[in-house]
Amino acid sequence: MSGIAGILKAGSGTVTDAELARVTGAIAHRGSDGTKYFHDGNLGMSHCFLKIPSAVSVPQPLTNEDGSLAIVCDGRVYNHAELRSQLESKGHRFSTPSDIEVLLHLYEEEGEDFLRQVNGMYGFALWDSGRRKLLLGRDRVGVKPLYFTHAGGSLFFGSEIKAIIADPTVKRRVNFRAMSDFFALSYIFDGETMFEDIEAVPPGCIYHLEADGKSRMQRYWDMEFVPDHAWDEKELVAEGLDILTRAVSLEVADVKPLGIHLSGGIDSSFITSLAAEIDRDRIITLSAGFREQEYDERGYARRAAEKAGVRFEEVEVFPTPETFMDTMLKVIWHVDEPTVSPGIHSFYVLNEFSARHAKVILGGQGSNELLAGYNRYILADIGDRFARAFKHLNLPALYRETRKTQGFFGLKPFKRMLLELGSTPGQRALRIVSTFAPQEKEKLFSARLKSDLDGYSTEQRYLERFNQANADTVIDRMMYLDMKSLMPNILRILDRTCAAFGVEARTPFLDHHFVEYATKLSDDAVLDGTESKYILKKMGEGILRNDTIYRDKSGFAAPVTPWLQGHLRKDSRDILLSERALERGYFSVDSLRSFIDQHERTGKGVWQVWMLLIFELWHRDFIDR
Repeated sequence: MSGIAGILKAGSGTVTDAELARVTGAIAHRGSDGTKYFHDGNLGMSHCFLKIPSAVSVPQPLTNEDGSLAIVCDGRVYNHAELRSQLESKGHRFSTPSDIEVLLHLYEEEGEDFLRQVNGMYGFALWDSGRRKLLLGRDRVGVKPLYFTHAGGSLFFGSEIKAIIADPTVKRRVNFRAMSDFFALSYIFDGETMFEDIEAVPPGCIYHLEADGKSRMQRYWDMEFVPDHAWDEKELVAEGLDILTRAVSLEVADVKPLGIHLSGGIDSSFITSLAAEIDRDRIITLSAGFREQEYDERGYARRAAEKAGVRFEEVEVFPTPETFMDTMLKVIWHVDEPTVSPGIHSFYVLNEFSARHAKVILGGQGSNELLAGYNRYILADIGDRFARAFKHLNLPALYRETRKTQGFFGLKPFKRMLLELGSTPGQRALRIVSTFAPQEKEKLFSARLKSDLDGYSTEQRYLERFNQANADTVIDRMMYLDMKSLMPNILRILDRTCAAFGVEARTPFLDHHFVEYATKLSDDAVLDGTESKYILKKMGEGILRNDTIYRDKSGFAAPVTPWLQGHLRKDSRDILLSERALERGYFSVDSLRSFIDQHERTGKGVWQVWMLLIFELWHRDFIDR
């Protein structure tokens, strides 16, 4: 892990060390083992270096043979040895053992298609001095972050938004479109941020800035879900297991000791078992738990570690009003943007704990979004089948889907399905994924905020993207959208809470070969009735415990409801209804009070109250300054 930042000025202006120090200093926590600068006329780039024990870690910037190309990169190229061998056979000469140096020579050899063969996670800035051209690139699924903006005649970029807003010419303003997206869907669409005029390089894209000032965004990779088809379970299990085994092998090859976030569910337990087959002695599994027994899953995690024969370490999370607010302010500063995840507090504590044991950790992120692991996929699939059965008056199918819905979700979703028979698949999906339903958001947002939105509709944008997705079925369309926009937000939390403590996170399920494998699966390979992640569970049989494979799992969920209804209640209410918060004029005061009161009375709407609280704390830290 490391951090990159830089400035490209228009015309003949030069970038000074002081300017680079300012933007780089804001992300110095990403690399505590030194910082280096690169200057070339109107360009300045920097790299914060973090050394990984047992791995080859080379400070950057790096240049090619004649110095015509330079790169700073946060990330890893997992198949660098294979690529290096190919490039050397074509006459390229390497000056370092760095995995990142292969990117320079690939660009030199192949031009804009140079990432086609690369397997890794990366956010980079590549300077082509001969063409006076800057490329900002990001890995296929967005494991590594990269942001940029144009301000005062200059381009600023960095691994975190903090690097960009460190320059006084960059204005801090709320992006109201992103604000609408956040409260509607709990995430911001890929490429946007909560800061007006500050963009994220979308996953799988390269931003080109030419010498004449012209710019363009190039998409070099995208997911494409194939239509449903007949499949052979034995072959799919073998293929998926082979791809995951190779992904884990590549990602642990240079690491000792190796930490693994182990929650006790199938995803992290599977990764643990595959890594243990390579070298169990180097592995330390790490888990967070709670005093509230209904949320505590350390017992499952401990048994999964015992099954794999690896070391297990745990930390208990129980914030007091004082420690909770102190920790949350640190979290929000590191994460840069508001996040809906109630587990982010415990995840931050877990990563602080993890840093005592390992510099690199593996996580199970990606499985839910690729293999229909959320209940919303089940509900959307049942709703779609029900609507089609009703349309064709297929009574046996209607009965089957009704029984399935009532058995898994109860009576309320069945009533909803009847009311939504005239809705489109996209409209049903939108209702399922919405955090604040459109009518709730309409009541919550003030007249002033609605005016600032100037007719922008998150819901309309979601429906357009749903209909344009590279997929055919409802489940595949939902997973496509989640991978494009929800996943980068999840990965932002992973990256920042790890970077806060000098830890590098790696995610085997997001190896692009496994992503491409998942996108060719038929719906019934990932969802068997109400059994989600079906093919992964079949892969796990004989490797994992049955009570690991076949049980409900919530990840590192936190007991936020009892916290916000209990010992954190007063502080949260005081913040949300403070004069400072209300004076912003974003929300209807009556509706805001209503959401808070309802949660305190019933426990319902915890995500909504949490979102409001996190947004307010973020605004104080980043916008009010």
